Amino acid sequence: MGLLSDPSLTARGKFGRTLAKHSGKISLFFYIAGLAWFVCLSHPEFSHGTYLSENALSPGLVDPEIGQDSLRLAQSLYEELQRERTEHKSTTPHAWIAAKMHQIGLETHVHNFTLRYPFSAGKEYHGKNVYGILRAPRVSSTEGVVYAAPYRAVNSVHVDITASVPILLAFADFARKKNYWAKDLVFLVTEQEQLGMHAWLEAYHEGGIRDSPILRCGNLPARAGALQAALNLEVQDLDIDYIDVKIEGLNGQLPNLDMFNLVQRLTSRSSLSSGYKHSPRKKRRSHRGSLEDNLRHMLEMLKIQATGVPNGNHGLFHRYRIESLTLEAVKRTTNTNNNNRYGSGLSLLKTIEGISRSLNNLLERFHQSYFFYILVQNDRFVSIGDYMPCLIALASPMFIKAFLLWLTTTATTDETVSEDDSVPSHDEEKPPIQLPYISVVLFMVSALLLGFLCNTLPFSQHVRDYFTSMGVSTEMSVGLILGVQVLLGTLLPLFYTLPEHGLELLHIGVLIFMGVTLIVTGLLNFALGFILAVIISPLTILLNNEHSKGFRQNLTCFYTFLLNPIVIIYLLILWLTLFEFPELSFAELGMRALKASLDAITFGLMDSIIYGNWLYTAIAAIYFPLWILLWTLSLGRQNLITQLEKKTN
Repeated sequence: MGLLSDPSLTARGKFGRTLAKHSGKISLFFYIAGLAWFVCLSHPEFSHGTYLSENALSPGLVDPEIGQDSLRLAQSLYEELQRERTEHKSTTPHAWIAAKMHQIGLETHVHNFTLRYPFSAGKEYHGKNVYGILRAPRVSSTEGVVYAAPYRAVNSVHVDITASVPILLAFADFARKKNYWAKDLVFLVTEQEQLGMHAWLEAYHEGGIRDSPILRCGNLPARAGALQAALNLEVQDLDIDYIDVKIEGLNGQLPNLDMFNLVQRLTSRSSLSSGYKHSPRKKRRSHRGSLEDNLRHMLEMLKIQATGVPNGNHGLFHRYRIESLTLEAVKRTTNTNNNNRYGSGLSLLKTIEGISRSLNNLLERFHQSYFFYILVQNDRFVSIGDYMPCLIALASPMFIKAFLLWLTTTATTDETVSEDDSVPSHDEEKPPIQLPYISVVLFMVSALLLGFLCNTLPFSQHVRDYFTSMGVSTEMSVGLILGVQVLLGTLLPLFYTLPEHGLELLHIGVLIFMGVTLIVTGLLNFALGFILAVIISPLTILLNNEHSKGFRQNLTCFYTFLLNPIVIIYLLILWLTLFEFPELSFAELGMRALKASLDAITFGLMDSIIYGNWLYTAIAAIYFPLWILLWTLSLGRQNLITQLEKKTN
């Protein structure tokens, strides 16, 4: 409080004049400091080594009991399933999977679900999940662990992971013969990729009570105890080269770090090469341990987290506070000794056994280790206390600049009043100049209203039915709705003129709004908040001086235009299309990128409707209105400079 009440901290004081004069340099310093801090995190001196915080996970590190008989069973089931797939090229062999689970001795059930396509009335997709429960013989069914394997049909466009189901069934057969389980084990085979898993989880926790008009989850015939953890398997073949551990979940959520560390220790003990973002051995050997590789490792993780899209079925468990990850066993492509061809398959079974015995010993949910972290390497990480200063440094100039602008604006109004008072007059005293708070608030509300319409209209069933009846495709209807809103937002500064000192007051409000939004976004999803801060923060520097003109002013307007969410999506996809199809002409590239942009926006909208991904909502309802306000400032500054030049002449 002493600093704020200091008389020297005014626009006319020495300290205040110095801060106002060098506000652009201060903003640039914080921006560079935030980026430099993030780069330094890739150095080993700024990261921490991984370790197991929960001692209860140690039993999984004992000698495994699973043996060659389980591997032979997996091979036999794999051959049987391949024969079944010839008769079910576009469907899932539910009867075969259920029969095998029942033969093993599991409590087997089938779960039915229905998806009503949100952009086409009357269009429905039906699916089935098959699951079996191994009840805990030592205690009542109070807790459970899920072992899941997605099934992909023959005509699926994704990588073949048929071997996941035999591995799952082989481990289920091994687990049924043991009596030390203290938790129910649920063995789940899903279809329709993440949709089947989402429907099963909704039915498990809601019991069909909260069925949405889009997804009818149905009811589960039986349940296990409260789910504590989950392990998702994506096995391409029984001959495994390495394991890629997937951890990113819905909306950028991550499993507890102990879960990842446990998998790393167990795969290492089983002589399996594994890790986050793993690659073939030849690529790993050429970049191991370098700072460039560490930085790339961190950026890859942030890139996936920022989208909010889970990279495996495990990502849907996190919303229910269930720690989960995916083991993607990649098929070996090189020739190996046929006598030991499936030795890596047995190592995978041993790893699953170790994970199961560790999870079986847990007395409470994961809580000891970190939930917010960035992996620098497979054995090193940075926690939230290490990486949050990057985002704070990027957002700090916005609050500092807002405070300095407030000092300047209030001092300007005071000087205007003082000049009027210095002229002797016998008339009554003039009231002090009032800042146009109401006009600025109304303008900000107008921008937020456009964002609200951008977020609401595509979700409206009536709007979707109207475009469907008109024969307009889903992608085109979504593009038209958003295009109209973007056009209105672009033209809004031309129809709404702010009064005197309104532009300065709007600038202050925008800086505060932008800083708070980035900090809150970073707390919910650091990757998204950090990337947006890196992109948006330069405007704090470009919008530094209202009297700047020429190249700098034109650069500000151009950069602000590029920050339009629609423009960013299009330019990003155009860049990716250029690398994928370099042989196309520029016109063909532009049209292909436009179609892909509409598809990407539609997929983001569907993820929001079905799974609850809030990336689309955040961009449409928050960052699009923020762009409108920034666009208004860039145009308003240019108009202000033109008026000042006319007055000078």
